[in-house]
Amino acid sequence: MNSTRRQSGRRRAVLGVVVALAAVGAGGRFGARAAGLLVDGGASTAPSGLYAAEDEGVGVVDPALGPGPYPELSPGAVSGALSDAGLDPSWAVSVRDPTSGDEVFDQNGGQAIIPASNLKLMTTTSLLDAVGSDTRWTTSVVAEPDGGYTLVGGGDPLLASTESAYHGEGPRPATSQELAERTARALSAQGVTSISLGYDESLFTGPTRHPDWSEGDMEYVNDVSALTIDQGDDSGDPGAAAARTFAEQLTAAGITVDGEPTARTADGSASTVAQVESLPLSQIVQLCLRHSDNAIAENLLRHLAIAQGLPADFAGGVTALEQRMRALGVWSDADSLHDGSGLSGNNRLTSDTLSRIVVVAAGSDDMRAGLAGMPVAAATGSLETRYLDSSSSAGAGLVRAKTGTLDVASTLTGYTPTADGSIAVFTIVINGSGTEARPFLDRLAAALAGCRCAA
Repeated sequence: MNSTRRQSGRRRAVLGVVVALAAVGAGGRFGARAAGLLVDGGASTAPSGLYAAEDEGVGVVDPALGPGPYPELSPGAVSGALSDAGLDPSWAVSVRDPTSGDEVFDQNGGQAIIPASNLKLMTTTSLLDAVGSDTRWTTSVVAEPDGGYTLVGGGDPLLASTESAYHGEGPRPATSQELAERTARALSAQGVTSISLGYDESLFTGPTRHPDWSEGDMEYVNDVSALTIDQGDDSGDPGAAAARTFAEQLTAAGITVDGEPTARTADGSASTVAQVESLPLSQIVQLCLRHSDNAIAENLLRHLAIAQGLPADFAGGVTALEQRMRALGVWSDADSLHDGSGLSGNNRLTSDTLSRIVVVAAGSDDMRAGLAGMPVAAATGSLETRYLDSSSSAGAGLVRAKTGTLDVASTLTGYTPTADGSIAVFTIVINGSGTEARPFLDRLAAALAGCRCAA
């Protein structure tokens, strides 16, 4: 079973994060430049509300790896640490120095591998680079020239029905309830008490599910649509389901909706009645990476296509992603893309490509916001229950990495401070195995955390 996929849509509030990190003695091992990790007495630059109010303890979680400078890594020391941890010659591993960007260890780094959910790093960082971390998307209600009204989806992947319906940590997303109340106030002020309602999800086009995805994968990703509420449902028609929810909320707010909402494309001359804005892209990306959320990733792939002037479907999205990766200098001839989430077993990247994107992202204010979403070992997201045994506990609270798991692939890309103040950026890939390979990935990453690897 793909436990990375299992994380999607099943978020829990992050409680006691600082306690978990402090307990492993992370504080004091490195300075404030080692961003993304515990800094005793530091002032958090993480978004307000990212961690729950119940958090206690000393130290804060700084949001992401900065560009350096850090002590230079020793290639020999890195190689020795990985070898001592049981590195298998069939695995693909790339370790980079974040300051220089140089690869200090390479084993099968140019080999095409199945990246699984590590592909989300490419999708999210590319979009952050293309449109900026402060980008928001609007869900609106417009008045049509024919007298009707249309609910227009703007591709907000986190639009919730109500505040209480959202179970993720951090700032609350926009809600359809607020949009209904704003719409009702605007219509009532005009003397309107009854309307016909349409819905427009035409911002995204093409198939809502990828033909590469197996039947088992469908449980872990909803239909891709520009109009969803509570990340869609099992109806197979998320736009219609969202419109029905909105119609009920509008009725509760005092505006009667005549009949069932119908699909339509909003007229270009339609005027806005009310609207709500999504969370900023930086926070959406962080949630996507922390919980390996497939639905968010596929939504963001379509926004990347739009930003690149391409059709907002799978084909347009992967073309746009390749274009952006080439522009960032993180594309190789061995790479091949099929979706934005990594659910397709036909995706191919190299470990060299994956480690390089972390270094590139660390040097950009916009892309670095995405690195803040990578899970922390033994503390948050898809790494919350890992790094708890003796073979990997040296990485607890220190390793920050994006997980990836399919039945035929297990991957880990991220960074960690070393025992003597360096930072190691790494990608570790084991193809041919799924969840059973995770202990080996964690052992190698923990070896880097415990290594005295400064040159």
